[in-house]
Amino acid sequence: MKALSCTTVFHVSDVRLSLQYYTEILGFAEDFILGDYAGLYYDHILIHLCGPQNQGIKKMPGNTLLCIECDEVDRFHGILSARGALILNAPEDRIYGLRDFAVNDPDGNTVVFGVALSV
Repeated sequence: MKALSCTTVFHVSDVRLSLQYYTEILGFAEDFILGDYAGLYYDHILIHLCGPQNQGIKKMPGNTLLCIECDEVDRFHGILSARGALILNAPEDRIYGLRDFAVNDPDGNTVVFGVALSV
């Protein structure tokens, strides 16, 4: 088997509200909406938003954590802060070799943005 891509699914209580947050605040672009299910992308990162009326696997909203490696975090943190993102912590150098910060969505799903520290 050769893995070709990966998409993280965020279970949310309101797809429209979450779609607005991910596009207007976090900067993702809308790919599609199919009823209570939506697809988004940011460069090569794909995420899906799954609402309570969607058929299929049901999970409680707010239990997803996604880590995104990016090229820098301080400037992006400033942009997201100015847009009103639900910031959990400021960028900081971590013992695991990343400088990162985290944001929540309205349901408590978490996205961490990090950049590798130079050795």
